[in-house]
Amino acid sequence: MNNVNLFNELKIERDKKVDSKQLMESLKKIWHENDLILKNINKKNDGSVNSLDFDKMDSNNIFHSSIIKKICVKYRLRFLDSELFKGEYPQNITKIIRDLENKHNTKLKNFMIMAPSKLFKIKSPDDPILFAPIGNGYYYLIHKWGKEFNSIRRLLVLPFKNIDNLTIFSILVSVVFALIGKLIFPTLTISEVFILFLFLVKGFIFIFFYTFFLTRKNFSESIWNSKYDSF
Repeated sequence: MNNVNLFNELKIERDKKVDSKQLMESLKKIWHENDLILKNINKKNDGSVNSLDFDKMDSNNIFHSSIIKKICVKYRLRFLDSELFKGEYPQNITKIIRDLENKHNTKLKNFMIMAPSKLFKIKSPDDPILFAPIGNGYYYLIHKWGKEFNSIRRLLVLPFKNIDNLTIFSILVSVVFALIGKLIFPTLTISEVFILFLFLVKGFIFIFFYTFFLTRKNFSESIWNSKYDSF
């Protein structure tokens, strides 16, 4: 019985579909296109927009900057140039972009990414989304990867949306502690509980705001599209 050379068997099956020369040319073209795509992703944004075929665009993937800002503020995310992104792209990102470029007969550029601050090289990660600008404040969603956000994130970052939210949060915390004080010391009168509440409001507002600004943080409405980590 003759031994089977698996290498030769593989070559025979491959050559039935494509010869070695064609295969090398195809692979060379794909690798070259992949290199160009990766260079464009990491290239500095020059402010120009992409030209996509309107009839071939998926309306579900078109978002105005005002909508993007609202989501970024709600979940305390950043919307920045892809050159600042330091997270990992999915392995098939070049294929996704290449297929989209072939579909619209164009070369995409000036990519933007929506992601948590920790996934960017901020000057001083989760669930990134890759966008390309298409003009008039609109962006086309190219690909989304990573795990979904837990809905509790919205509640955790809500106090840092703006100065009003942090103030209201300080007041609510004061109310809770004042009620706890009433439970611990049931002999306290309404007037005494109110005085305790006012004292707590002043204390918590000072603590929260002092700590917030001491760590050089900023509110979500101010940093959603800022490449700086603080004021």
